[in-house]
Amino acid sequence: MKRSVALIAFALAACEQAPPPTKQEAKAAGPAPGTSEWKIQNAMSAAPASIASAATIMDWPMSPKDTMKQLRAGANGWVCFPDVPDTPGTDPMCFDKTWQAWAAAWMGHKPVVIKEIGIGYMLQGGSDASNTDPFKMKPDSGQQWVNSGPHVMVLTPNLATLAALPTDYKTGGPWVMWSKTPYAHIMVPAR
Repeated sequence: MKRSVALIAFALAACEQAPPPTKQEAKAAGPAPGTSEWKIQNAMSAAPASIASAATIMDWPMSPKDTMKQLRAGANGWVCFPDVPDTPGTDPMCFDKTWQAWAAAWMGHKPVVIKEIGIGYMLQGGSDASNTDPFKMKPDSGQQWVNSGPHVMVLTPNLATLAALPTDYKTGGPWVMWSKTPYAHIMVPAR
């Protein structure tokens, strides 16, 4: 009996979700961090290879007044971005067209209208300053970053349908980020 309990405990521990890698842990053999080659490789790690291999790769602007720089042209309508430099985790992302429109509205602090389901990938995980405020760039003093493991993000045209889902990101199941804002979306753990 004790052995069975120990085996079950071991199996459950092995299934626990590991925290997202830190920027230091994310360094691996390959192109030097910060180079265009590294950014392309990093951005492609956000989504399944079938999507990332033909996606456009864009780089974040150096300042809010700058424009994004294309690192590689794509052919499938998806856009991938490398790690966000201002967060503690490694968080590249890939967006379909619906998510691209959402991201443009969010970055511009403009209204967003979602007309169809949207899919975004962050298979390396993500770090956000808040689960309630979409425009917070750093956590308040004494608060922790919202570190979500690898996940798929889902946009829906009807935000009212999100009311039945939890907003607690620590439950291990799907949850709503930025609930009760126009930028609300479903986070689905992918591990």
